[in-house]
Amino acid sequence: MHRSHMGIYMPPTFGTSVKYLYCPKCKDVRAKTWYQQRDRCLACIGPATVIKVPNSSLTYANYFLYVFVPALVALYLYTDNRSYLWLAVGFLVIMMITSYIDLLRGERYARKKVKIATSNLIEFRRRGWT
Repeated sequence: MHRSHMGIYMPPTFGTSVKYLYCPKCKDVRAKTWYQQRDRCLACIGPATVIKVPNSSLTYANYFLYVFVPALVALYLYTDNRSYLWLAVGFLVIMMITSYIDLLRGERYARKKVKIATSNLIEFRRRGWT
């Protein structure tokens, strides 16, 4: 959990892995939101297991686009050249698509970990997913 010196909850910084929650009661995997402090299922409020999903190249591409798209908008405002604005809109669409694909990849990874953990504990430990 990320906290400032005053005890105010702060969102995680870039570079942290995405976390998913597996609820054994609901048998479902859901992405954990950054403001969710407890490891509880959002549907049944029961205890859930945290699954950390490592970042991929798509995650880092999105981090780059988070900076690049506003820079293109700033260039448009500075130069009044509409091509920068159209580029920003295009890269924004690309960023939305890659974010969605990255979330699907993370959910698939988390579901795979749950499937292996419930079916074969030895395989789970062999892969280092303890």
